[in-house]
Amino acid sequence: MRILSTFRAGSFAALVMASAAVVVLDSSPADAQQYGTPVVTQRPSGARDTRADQSAREASVLRRASPDSPAGFAVGSFVLYPRLEIDGEYDDNVFRTRNNREDDFIFRVRPGFSLVSDWALHGVEFYAQGEIGRYLEFGSESYEAFTVGGRTRFDITDELAWVADGDVSRNRLSRGAPGIFGGPIGRNTIVNTYTLGTALVYTGDPLFWRIGPRFRRADYVKGTPDSENFNIYEIAARVGYRITPDFSVFIDPSYQWVRYDRKTDPFGFKQNNEGFDVRFGIAYDVAQTVTAELGVGYFRRTYSDSRFKDQDGLSVLARLYWNPTDLISVEAEARRSLSEYRTTINNIAAVGNAIETYVGLRVGWEAASALVVDAGGAFAHYKYRGQNVTERYWFFDVGARYYLNANFYVGPRYFYERRDASPSSLNYTDNRFLLTIGAQL
Repeated sequence: MRILSTFRAGSFAALVMASAAVVVLDSSPADAQQYGTPVVTQRPSGARDTRADQSAREASVLRRASPDSPAGFAVGSFVLYPRLEIDGEYDDNVFRTRNNREDDFIFRVRPGFSLVSDWALHGVEFYAQGEIGRYLEFGSESYEAFTVGGRTRFDITDELAWVADGDVSRNRLSRGAPGIFGGPIGRNTIVNTYTLGTALVYTGDPLFWRIGPRFRRADYVKGTPDSENFNIYEIAARVGYRITPDFSVFIDPSYQWVRYDRKTDPFGFKQNNEGFDVRFGIAYDVAQTVTAELGVGYFRRTYSDSRFKDQDGLSVLARLYWNPTDLISVEAEARRSLSEYRTTINNIAAVGNAIETYVGLRVGWEAASALVVDAGGAFAHYKYRGQNVTERYWFFDVGARYYLNANFYVGPRYFYERRDASPSSLNYTDNRFLLTIGAQL
């Protein structure tokens, strides 16, 4: 639920992911509202990086960096990568309402940096990104947001590493995010989040595994009562076996405890809950060409309040990275599980614990050496426990990024977003037109 999900860690994150021997999938839900954020991160392409061990994800035209990418600035044994983006956007339905639509122009500035260690062993990265959004007509919608965090990897042996990461964020949740129901009488929903996680990762052959705890806190500071503040404690693992160099099987078990600052909500219901999610899966990985993973299993959630029925059902997580040619890439994702969305309907009724079903597809094309064109679509469905509320989202976006040189780029983008909900008064459609100018050094 973070507006700053556009930040990407770059090479260090890729290094951590690669250390798990197969693609590591993040099972945490993403707000449907954030789907529209393009994933294009490529820079002007010169000579190709043809490392045999490069994954299909790293080789995607939507993500890969070329040798003439900015080299950053040496700071001792670290390298600093500063960046800046400026957006101008027209939104034809600012409050995400069915009727009485209001439009506006929004201007955003996003400064940020990454500071990455340049060591033969181990690794450390620090990063920060801010976002300042200003609405031309509806000034009450203006906001400031940021993320500050870091990651580390300590190599114990050639096959065993300890990794850890954490961040602090101030986030502005969109009017159209799951569980956020708009209207001019509402207010911006601002939430501070704190995350911390660590794990041991073993990359043996044929056996590989990882295990570790994770913590997340949501602290609402505007638009949602403090009674909805909560902590999530989780322990998760993966144990896998490589049958062939390209094909693996695995099991992903996890257990989660959700604890609220106020155990009883304003309506007299106990909010604490806990439960497990376990998936069995297969992974297929051919360097640079295809990385695919499918996990299917079962989730169950129980509640402290006996008036709430247990929730259970099918758990699914699947992702595909496919590069049919050197100039075309396809990325797809499907998931189904339980998500902890704790927000309110116009600050009156709590909405949470949605069963989320999501399917998305994105295609990228390197049309020229300095031009990447991409388009994507997605469908997301949220069914909320204890509420006569469901949400169905449809998304589409298309855009491009043109690199003027290794340091500067520009890109237009169009977004379409639609929500069909029950009750139907929550329905809306939204069109947004965006132009981004960016710099990276």
